[in-house]
Amino acid sequence: MKTTRILGALAVAALAVAGCEKQESAVSDDMAVSVAGRVLTRGQIESDVKAMVDAKIDQIPEGQREYAETMIKNQLVQSWIIESALVARAAAAGYTVTEEDIKAREAEFVKSMSSIPDAPKSLDEFMEKFPLGKDRAREELEHGILIDKFLKAEVAKVPLDVTEEANSIIARIAADNAKNAATEADAEKRIGELKAVLDQTPEAEVKAKFAELAKAESGCPSSRNGGDLGTFTHGQMVKEFDDCAFALPVGKVSDPVKTQFGYHLILVTEKTPAVEAKGDEPAVPESVRASHILIKVGESQSVPTIEEVTEYLKGQRERGIVQEIILRSISEAGVKTAEDYSQFLPPRDEPETGMPVEAAPAPETPAAE
Repeated sequence: MKTTRILGALAVAALAVAGCEKQESAVSDDMAVSVAGRVLTRGQIESDVKAMVDAKIDQIPEGQREYAETMIKNQLVQSWIIESALVARAAAAGYTVTEEDIKAREAEFVKSMSSIPDAPKSLDEFMEKFPLGKDRAREELEHGILIDKFLKAEVAKVPLDVTEEANSIIARIAADNAKNAATEADAEKRIGELKAVLDQTPEAEVKAKFAELAKAESGCPSSRNGGDLGTFTHGQMVKEFDDCAFALPVGKVSDPVKTQFGYHLILVTEKTPAVEAKGDEPAVPESVRASHILIKVGESQSVPTIEEVTEYLKGQRERGIVQEIILRSISEAGVKTAEDYSQFLPPRDEPETGMPVEAAPAPETPAAE
């Protein structure tokens, strides 16, 4: 299962670089973190952090080393706790790693690296060059396989029939598309009605009437300013809007203009011609100041296949299941820490879900590209 394999590998990927165990302790053998009897010492953490920062020193901005050390330490310890908890739980469930597993992973590894110049051509070659030694590389490889096996089996226990939900999503998209088609006809009719009102308005009153209608009717945030978009140059607006605005005489209201956002009426209020560069003075591009009224139209979506929606929903469910398994494994692993590492202890009250809340997309400016 692709999802569990990826997440299982991610759980130990940082450690494959960090190599927290089986190194000489640079500072202290005192325990920093313990998970299911596996111990991570202060010396191991500090030496690993130093090695990782030194390896990336050219990428760290001046004066940011301390911040980089803190971030790397946090990532290193968190990854180590995840790996340790999952390995302990997989081993307790009786999972083991065979030579066949190693060979299968090697085939995947070689295939994934085939397009990279000078990449290792075998796992053995990779492990020979591993900075923490071949034994450590082998251990990390086996841990990754063990975790993948365990997560795949755990996810397989949960029913993932998403057919009904997939069909519902497809039906909803089709219904929205039908609704948007009707909305487009309504939008085209309404923009025509507003154009007729402006055509009947005395020339001296057009600007004020346009602002009044924009405030009442426009679906663009500029409506609060009477539709005023300010000054812009070529290329700052979508092509259809741009072409019309720069061709339109000052004070004239355009015919309806269709863009991806809906139907617009445009009123150019100022025009500034281009100025060529002269001496130390740079060139100034042509610009216009314009207002618009936008009657929005919903965009139709392409209707995905049932296979595409099913795959997406299953992947989403699998990621949620794996996240919950990781959280539960950590909670049950008996994590112990020194006092100054207590922030890595699992919460006493488990969250209802491990799924992150994604940030909402920023609102679009209807006329801008």
